[in-house]
Amino acid sequence: MLIPINPGGGPACDKRLLVVCYRRVQRSMEPPSIVLSSARDVPARQCREASVPRGPPLRSRHGPTPGQSWYAWSARMRRWSVIGLALLFALVGAGAPLAGMVYLSWRLALYDQRAQLDAVAEQALAHALDVYVDAARTLRSISATDFEPCSPGHMRRLRELVVNSLAVDDLALVKDGILHCDVWGPAPWRLPLAPPDIVLPDGIGVAFGRLTPFSPDRPMLVLTLGDHRALVDQERFLHPPSAPSLRVELRAPGGHALRPLPATERAARIGDHSPGQQTARAEAQGWSVVVRERAPTFADQFGAMKFALLPVALFFALICILLVLWLSRRRMSPRNELELAIRNREFVAHYQPIVELATGRCVGAEALIRLVRPDGSLLRPDIFIPLAEDTGLIQPMTDLLLEKVVADLGELLRRDRRLHIAVNLCAADIVSGRILSVLERTLAGTGIEPQQIWVEATERSLMDIDGARRTLAELRRRGHMTAIDDFGTGYSGLTYLEKLPVDALKIDKSFIDSVGTEAPTRHVTDHIIALARELKLRIVAEGVQNEAQAVYLRRNKVEFAQGWLFARAQTGEEFIAYCAQNRATYGEPGQVGTLAAE
Repeated sequence: MLIPINPGGGPACDKRLLVVCYRRVQRSMEPPSIVLSSARDVPARQCREASVPRGPPLRSRHGPTPGQSWYAWSARMRRWSVIGLALLFALVGAGAPLAGMVYLSWRLALYDQRAQLDAVAEQALAHALDVYVDAARTLRSISATDFEPCSPGHMRRLRELVVNSLAVDDLALVKDGILHCDVWGPAPWRLPLAPPDIVLPDGIGVAFGRLTPFSPDRPMLVLTLGDHRALVDQERFLHPPSAPSLRVELRAPGGHALRPLPATERAARIGDHSPGQQTARAEAQGWSVVVRERAPTFADQFGAMKFALLPVALFFALICILLVLWLSRRRMSPRNELELAIRNREFVAHYQPIVELATGRCVGAEALIRLVRPDGSLLRPDIFIPLAEDTGLIQPMTDLLLEKVVADLGELLRRDRRLHIAVNLCAADIVSGRILSVLERTLAGTGIEPQQIWVEATERSLMDIDGARRTLAELRRRGHMTAIDDFGTGYSGLTYLEKLPVDALKIDKSFIDSVGTEAPTRHVTDHIIALARELKLRIVAEGVQNEAQAVYLRRNKVEFAQGWLFARAQTGEEFIAYCAQNRATYGEPGQVGTLAAE
């Protein structure tokens, strides 16, 4: 029977051909392979046959056992011993002569830097003196005229001198401390001006840091001679540093800083040396300049000269390193380290809660495997899962995850039969049926009911439909609930799904993300929900992150959801506490042991 789907008023679409409807818009988004987890918590998808000796049962722990991690202690010690031996050979073969050459070069670099700083200081001082001399000459020129004060001829001369000066911004006539006129003409108001701060030996008075109505945000240096005053922007005295790393201090006669050093450097100004700094000074006619720059370290010089000094030394060092690495290559292979991590039980399980959308009650969680670093942080699954898939170590990792679920949550599951934990299976487990014996062995004697362990498989892991159907049917017969994970990212259609004994579909996060957007896949979610309804399957939405998505899912009668909107993946202890809080807030859930829709 064909049931047309017509979302948004568009042309009807046969659900038997649903895959054609959404595969085209999804194909560009489809990852090249499915891994255990990505930026969101995604469990393992694919695996190969593998056999790794099993160790003792897992204890309930959520951090690394001392000496255990992704880089297991023995593996780490082996790696570092090899690296240390290689470095020792390299240092003996080339290190000592190289260090001597670098040290000599470093001392020469310090000498060159000091010479450059001396040149910069002299240049900055000469620039400041040139500005002052230009301003003083301009001031003397206007003071030597005999124009009628503020007459047209007087103001014309003021303008000529300012135009021809490289330093002066304004010339003004001041009598009795009151501004009468400047290059712009007679002053429209009588502006009182403060007297000079100091008088230099050449008879010119100097006032520092004056703000005027013409430059309210630019401090001016005011030179005074008789009734005339020359205004010079203090920035004109400052010669731009030739490098951003230079720190330049300029002081005028009387010790006034036109550009002070930072307070932390000013405290060490007395004396030419301060820790880690090179300093140069220049002084003349009461003006002084201090230039400071961080001194290059031995390490700096080593980095700067490595290309000139290291080739021969590195050649011999490389020979030594390659020799050591070649001898230990097999013992240091990534596969061996991962296998050792599995053997040492260095994995932990995190659990992302699954909630009932209609009530907000927690009905279970999805188990996600994590690997612990030496510092206790968690290694991203996208780093170690591809290696596990390529080397056939996914299956023992799945076994460890099941053991971890029993160790972490066995008591909770025995106490609350309405909770379930979902575990993802790889293709080889499903096709071969190996997972049947693993589940039977792991759950034996634990008191955990089969219906409390859901098994999930991706569409890609079900491509061998005959083998998958046999395993899924036996899982259902034993009481386990079965679900297709990340639905929508593969190639399943209605006819294909009708052949598989599954109880639920899990909508992939990529489709949930498109809800309420203009993404090409925004209508695919409607098709998936309709397909699940046709097959009488329950629906679990993955990666729900905002309330708008939850509202959409409730409106479309989606039963369950998981995602950061409700809770992030958490340790076993945190999940137990979460369940208790959820029960206190939303009450006890109904019976969820069976997932098949009525």
